[in-house]
Formats: sequence, structure tokens, C-alpha cells
Amino acid sequence: MAADPPRTVRVSRRFTASAERVFDAWLNPRMASRFLFATDTGTMVRAEIDPQVGGRFTFVDRRDGQDIEHIGEYLEIDRPRRLVFAFGVPMFSAEMTRVTLEIVAAGTGCELTLTHEGVLPDYQERTTGGWTKILGGLAETIDAFDAAVGKRTGPRTLRFERLMPGPIERVWEYLTDSEKRGAWLASGELPTTVGAEFTWFFAHDTLSPFKASRPAKFKDLPDRVESHHKLTRYEPPRCLGISWGEGATASEVLFELAAEGEKIRLSITHEKLADRNEMVDVSGGWHSHLDVLEFRLNGRTPPPFWLLFGDIESRYERAYPAE
Repeated sequence: MAADPPRTVRVSRRFTASAERVFDAWLNPRMASRFLFATDTGTMVRAEIDPQVGGRFTFVDRRDGQDIEHIGEYLEIDRPRRLVFAFGVPMFSAEMTRVTLEIVAAGTGCELTLTHEGVLPDYQERTTGGWTKILGGLAETIDAFDAAVGKRTGPRTLRFERLMPGPIERVWEYLTDSEKRGAWLASGELPTTVGAEFTWFFAHDTLSPFKASRPAKFKDLPDRVESHHKLTRYEPPRCLGISWGEGATASEVLFELAAEGEKIRLSITHEKLADRNEMVDVSGGWHSHLDVLEFRLNGRTPPPFWLLFGDIESRYERAYPAE
């Protein structure tokens, strides 16, 4: 008896985001690693994309200690209308299938239709559910990315806000306890007397047990970087202020916590920055470190810091007008 022929799976979803933003998310490793082949219980440990026709992608999600590799090759790239790629999961099959994304503008948003050809009959239901979840994750990723972007609130001032799981005392510990803070930002003791000086230690490559290549800009960054500070405000568990750096070039950072329903709003205001270049550098750092903190507070292992960092600086380069 002949085996059942491969099937075609088709799923669609409407997005409030524009066609361009939805399309671009598939080719941005930083964003794609949040929704594409990611699972609630796994950790995305590798996300590599070569966004050109003939270019390849690799996503590795670690689930219960096992690495699940998803690979593919881009066959058509027509921004923002159409993206076609060969796709395979070597653990389950050596065969490559074909996935087509077609995106049509709809008002200020768009509609995406995904067609997956060559699906084995035994995997049809699972594949349909998987792509449906991925498209839902794509919508959440775009919304979360927009909410997470810091804002320029003054000539030399930035502000970042994130909603974190409480209670407020727990979030406060991640600001003040050296070990907990060291899991997302920097280790080092924090004094409780206003005016006291202290040192923090940054080790970006240790923020996750998983590793990723550093961007070229940070290739020569020491494995451990010291930063010097002074305590300017200490009002547990709601307000912490510190200077950043020393002397006339020091900037100032204020951490504020406020209950918002069952969540805690963490606000970070960084002011007295030297110039636009420093604002871009600081923005990329805070954005990525807060991503790590969000993983930690939700009880999940974060991906490699440099994977989260990705191309975020280019987002802020575009956001801050040249001077």
C-alpha cells in the first residue's frame, strides 16, 4: 500500500503592525529568536540568519537538555510581500520542506498567510498548531519590542520602563543584592549610606550559561569590566539612585519601582549623558540587560547576552536624530 502523500498546511493571522515590521521580524535574529521555533520551557541558545537569497538560517532551542536544531535556506526575499525558505528539523527528518509567507497590507496593519508544503501526514496537526503558535508569538514579540524600547526624554536623558512580575521586594533584591544583580547586570556590593562610593563588575558573557559570538565592536572588551559609582538615593523598596562614572563626566541613574496591578513597573532614568554616541551605547546596554532581567524574574534561563543585544543599537541610532 502506498504511503500517504505529503500534505500542505496553511495558517493566517491579522496583525496591527505594518507589513514591513512583520516581514522584518522574520529576518532579525534578535526578534526571531523570541518567536520562531522558541518554546515556553526551552531556551533559544543559537539564532543565526543570513538574510539573502541563498543565505541560510539556524535556530537551536534547548529543551530539557536536548538541542533541537531548525535549519533552512532563503529561496525568495521580496520585502515586505513575500518570503520563501526551505526548512528542516534534522532530528526528525533529513528531508527539507518549503515554507512561503505572503503578507498583504490591511489598513494600518497587515495579514500574513503561511503555507508549508511537504508536511508528512503524521505531522500535519502538530505542524498546524506549531505555526499557529509561532504567529501568535510574532504578534506578542512585536508588541513587547515596542513597549521595551527606551525613550529620549531630554537632550541628554533616557528612560526605560518594563513591567515585571512582583512582588516589589523581589524586584528590589535584583537591584540591590550583588548575586541577583550579577545575574542580569553587574555584581558588587551596594552601600546603604547616601554619598558612599562603590564598584560594580560587569561580565556579559556570564549572564547566561549559553554563549554567542560578540559583535565586532565588543570583540576586545575585557571579560570583566569595572564601573565606579556613588549612592545618591536609597529608599527601599521603591527608589535607588546612583552616579555612573567619576568626576565631571559622571552621569546619573535612577531606578524606580511602582506596583501596577499584579506587576511591578521598573523605570530607569539615565541623565547627564555626554552626547548622542553615549546615548546610543547606553540605550543598547540597558535594553539588553533589562531583557535578561525579564527572563530571570520570570524564572527562565536567558539566552546569551550577545544574542539579545543583536542589532539593538541600530534601532537607537535611527531613533536619535544626528546632532
